[in-house]
Amino acid sequence: MFLLTFYTSVFFFHNVTAQNQENIADSLISKEMRLFILTSDATDKIEERIQNTFDIEKDTMLGLAYCETYLERGKEKENYEIQYFAGVRMTYMYYSMSNYDKAIQYGSLSVKAADKLKDTLGGISSNLLLGSSLYVIGNYDDALVSYLAAKELSNHMEGSQYEVACLINISNARLKLRQFDEALKGFNEVLSTIKTKDSTTFSGYNETYLSAMLSKGLSLSELERLEEAEKIYNTGISYSKATKNKKYEAFFNINLGNIYYLRDKYHKSLGFLQEGRAMLRDFSDLENNKFIADYFIARNYFKLEKYDEALKLIDANFERIGDNTNTDKTKEMYQLAIDISKIQENKEQELFYLKKQSEVAEAKSKKRLLARELLYKNDIKDITIENEKLKDEKAKTQVDKSIILTVSIILVSLILFIFLSYHRKTKQKEQKFLAIIEDISKNKELETTQKVSQVSNIKDEKAKAILEQLHELESTHFYLSQDVTLHSTAKLLNTNTTYLSKALNAVENKSFSQYLNKLRIDYVLVKLKEDAVFRSYTIHAISTEIGYKSATTFIKEFKNKTGLNPSYYIKKIED
Repeated sequence: MFLLTFYTSVFFFHNVTAQNQENIADSLISKEMRLFILTSDATDKIEERIQNTFDIEKDTMLGLAYCETYLERGKEKENYEIQYFAGVRMTYMYYSMSNYDKAIQYGSLSVKAADKLKDTLGGISSNLLLGSSLYVIGNYDDALVSYLAAKELSNHMEGSQYEVACLINISNARLKLRQFDEALKGFNEVLSTIKTKDSTTFSGYNETYLSAMLSKGLSLSELERLEEAEKIYNTGISYSKATKNKKYEAFFNINLGNIYYLRDKYHKSLGFLQEGRAMLRDFSDLENNKFIADYFIARNYFKLEKYDEALKLIDANFERIGDNTNTDKTKEMYQLAIDISKIQENKEQELFYLKKQSEVAEAKSKKRLLARELLYKNDIKDITIENEKLKDEKAKTQVDKSIILTVSIILVSLILFIFLSYHRKTKQKEQKFLAIIEDISKNKELETTQKVSQVSNIKDEKAKAILEQLHELESTHFYLSQDVTLHSTAKLLNTNTTYLSKALNAVENKSFSQYLNKLRIDYVLVKLKEDAVFRSYTIHAISTEIGYKSATTFIKEFKNKTGLNPSYYIKKIED
């Protein structure tokens, strides 16, 4: 399920068009202005000029060029006030331009500058901006870290708008990480705080209240407390109408439609969804919400067996989304298209959607890895700078210089090695996971055909008969029993252990133990992919369910087969 809402924070952004950002300062600033920004003692005039360029002249690119030049000065002079001023504004603007890589780069810089200055408000603002940039690209773990850092700084401002903004963002991140109980506590805390405030003096009171209500409803629905969620959404609709907030009225209608979908009331669900979707037409900045609304409508058409209408909506979504990997629920949209293709027995279409689903998953994964790389690269740069400063300050003799240089190189090399190793291992694990999913998605009849072909080539008629019976026995999932042994299996096949072992070696080239482990791991890979309830089990419970007496043995065999830990595989399926 998905909450139709938008990012809530102390920031509100302009809509501008992203352009190529490389070397913008050199191409846009005159020599006189560059000299003024780099050397003038009147820094207040420089900052006023930059702010006016953004706010009054509305020249985003020139403002960014000024900031880039001013930041250059701040770094050279080790002036953290300048670094914070330029960094946080560049983060703000790059976020509004959907250039999240740049937003993360400068957001990380402004967080560190605020920390050096011991600037509490600056630390809150820059951490919220950095967290939001990470959140948008799906890097929820790191986003939560930034939000929690902002909350820590706002603790002495109990009940303030800063603390409320932090709580909402933390709870939204917890929702994405499926920490529903914690998220619900956070939204309840926000609503309790809001109720003590004066709506005329608390900036953004109505939007903050409606956003928290909407998110609370989602938390309740994820916890399967559907009646409570329905009441929250109905209350939200009434409040939206009273405050003439058509945008939130649309959000509440769509989420209420989702509640009725979960209750199998598809016609009623469609009514609320279509009403909410119609309201969104007036808002050009809510494309993601429109995609989700159309997806929700398509799900209902699917349940009502209106497959052509459902697929038409989904295909229209894909066309509008294009290459935008930040759109939510693309994986689920492709899965719906795949399910429709199966029902319509259109194999070529099914394979097309399977391929696109895999490509989207890989693109999102790469984007999250890139964000983490940016964070690590900034840390490496900081360490390099600190090492250079250390060298300049303490290298009074040639011996001292040599020692410091050597230590610096070793330290940076070690960090680079750790980072590159982490990146390589992460990428390898991603590739292994995607390969497993692709294998599962292929026609399952292939393995059966191969087995029949192998058996037909056996000259020993007795061994051939044993293996034919064994393959029929596999369909009963006999191998999931903890008591299964070579002896018990031979008994089921009315043969002895010697013949069974020889037959397995002849065709499978495996011992009975290896054969048994392969069946169990193949089974659990598919079961975990298709059964959300099964994924919620502990590793110990999963190992017991598929016949292992020891979770350690299960983990070992799973890694031998896939190269992955079961917990990693489950997490990737959930993501």
